[in-house]
Amino acid sequence: MRMNRATVFICLLFFAACMLLPPDASARTRLNGQTLYAPAYSYIYHGNREATINLTTTLSVRNTSRKETIRITSVEYYNTEGKLLRSYLDKPVVMAPLQSIRYIVSLNDDEGGSGANFIVKWEADKAVDVPIVESIMLGTGSSYGFAFLTQAVPIE
Repeated sequence: MRMNRATVFICLLFFAACMLLPPDASARTRLNGQTLYAPAYSYIYHGNREATINLTTTLSVRNTSRKETIRITSVEYYNTEGKLLRSYLDKPVVMAPLQSIRYIVSLNDDEGGSGANFIVKWEADKAVDVPIVESIMLGTGSSYGFAFLTQAVPIE
């Protein structure tokens, strides 16, 4: 499936605009751990017959501390019904200051449905700047493309 140049430009422009939004105020909070809920979508609906468009989803985790490491202790992916589909970690991942990591749900993996989500748990030895956790979804159609993102919210 090929996109024309105008469609690609619009997608990139939209994505860039989303990235320029100011970070959520909670990103400036200092904590030593959290459990975060990040909404995601394996597909979205369109048209009158609820046709679906599959999406590629990237979960982005960014350590915003300039000096301290954090540990990602759990990254889990759930479907619309709340069933655990996969756990991405066998052991905690230590993130260096300003490091980013990503987890991808491929375009062909629609098992999560329209109400998929990630649960991300992180911790640190002392209070640090809260990491930024976002889900970025990208989809294309015959003559269009789009991208959007959701920010994780603390649930514990």
